[in-house]
Amino acid sequence: MLHGTLTLLTRALREDAQRGRAHAFRFAGSMLILIFLIVAHALSGGVAAPGRRFFELISWLNLGLIVLAGASYFATTITEEKEQGTLGLLQLAGVSPLGLLLGKSTSRLISVLLVFLGQLPFALLAITLGGVTVRQIIAVDIALAAFLVLVANLGLLSSVLMPRSGGACAWVLLFLGLLLFGVHYGNDSLTVLVNRGYLSPQSTMINGARHVLDALIDVSIITRLDEVLQTGFEGSLIGRQAWCHVFVGGAAFLLSWLAFNRFTRYSDVATPARGWLPRRRTRWKLLVGRAWKWALVWKDYHFIAGGHALALFKLIGYPLLLWVMWRNQFALYALTGRMFPELSRVVMLIIIGGEACVLASRMFHEELKWGTLPNLAVLPQPIWRMAYGKAAGCLLGLAPAAFVLLGLVILIPARSVSTNPDAGPMGALLLMETVVLLHLTVLYSLIVAWGALALAAGTLLILNALLSLPFSIVLAGVAASAQSDDAVISPIVYFGCMISAVLQVLIVLRIRQTAAR
Repeated sequence: MLHGTLTLLTRALREDAQRGRAHAFRFAGSMLILIFLIVAHALSGGVAAPGRRFFELISWLNLGLIVLAGASYFATTITEEKEQGTLGLLQLAGVSPLGLLLGKSTSRLISVLLVFLGQLPFALLAITLGGVTVRQIIAVDIALAAFLVLVANLGLLSSVLMPRSGGACAWVLLFLGLLLFGVHYGNDSLTVLVNRGYLSPQSTMINGARHVLDALIDVSIITRLDEVLQTGFEGSLIGRQAWCHVFVGGAAFLLSWLAFNRFTRYSDVATPARGWLPRRRTRWKLLVGRAWKWALVWKDYHFIAGGHALALFKLIGYPLLLWVMWRNQFALYALTGRMFPELSRVVMLIIIGGEACVLASRMFHEELKWGTLPNLAVLPQPIWRMAYGKAAGCLLGLAPAAFVLLGLVILIPARSVSTNPDAGPMGALLLMETVVLLHLTVLYSLIVAWGALALAAGTLLILNALLSLPFSIVLAGVAASAQSDDAVISPIVYFGCMISAVLQVLIVLRIRQTAAR
């Protein structure tokens, strides 16, 4: 019985061992550590404890990559079978629920663990630079491995419970965001609100919430990394964080096993998601109507961006959110240090950026998943025009958020203008990085089955870590020669536009290659 249960896991591990892409990915991870080590060695002169600084960078980078993997790679283990309609076939073949979970999820967990295991010899070389010990390196690796077990099994549980991959990825990302940032900021927020008099310090609910948040902070991966990376660390190799994360990960795997039959019996998805499109014919005529002259723009606006129904919901929901923020503006100012005019603009910009990233990841993914990309490629028009048409349809979905932001700018002028001289260059840099992220997401959505947004974010994260120092030196030279900090905006925009243009060419070439298969 155990042999039959492990059959799918054994097969998955053998395929992974024979797949060249998996070995190339592990090799790239090890070479990335080596490149960071070489850069740290070259810049070690005049820097205190360069080995510890190098290892800190690697540790936080690995933490970010684990979060991205959890929000994409692990959250699609079962939902991809549901969407391809093959889950029922696997069950018909006699594969047990435990065998499916081990073969689909545990195999991915082992594959990612091997990536971090390959980094260990290069990470140990940080000892030669000084400032870090073998004990710290092993303790950090154990902490990250335990967190990876937690993330992988939470992704598995979400994949079992949710019918589609998009919903599973969203729930995992939301939970990890609350676990990593909500816990820490939640405790600080309670303290600020109590000190400002908005909450009563004698409240039983407040005290209970503080105890829960303190317990979660104590076993947080961020707390553990901060503890281990302190100079002179002599604590235990396996802390409470590792035991807690492994236990919760095991509990999530057990819940996935118990809930498998209940949530996967009739869950195969045979049709594309219709999103916010109405089912009744009368509502269809009212909210959708006939196709426009630009058919691709109409199709992607309604079928990917949500159409008029979602636009109406946004036009009601976003002003309602801003109204709630305005009613609580003094409490928000106590938490964030920003008044309502500035904070509302930041929130709307984040919403627009998040919507754009999601739309970019879905623009070609839906065509690939349902096999309609070759049909679009044979239309009597250039491929680049087809791609721009789809992009225009997705961009129309951003119109409600942009309209609300424009209304904020016109109706509620910001009274405080930032006096930071770096505000302009930083704004241009964030804008260009967002544009590059969108192009990378579209390109990766034509290459990988799932996780294009996470992979693009990881790529951009690694590039920022590698190029931040030399790029900062170049920008500092430009600012010094022009005697103005705003002079660096032009090269930032130039490089961002050039990279985006190259990525657009690669996207068109990839569309042709994929459609010709």
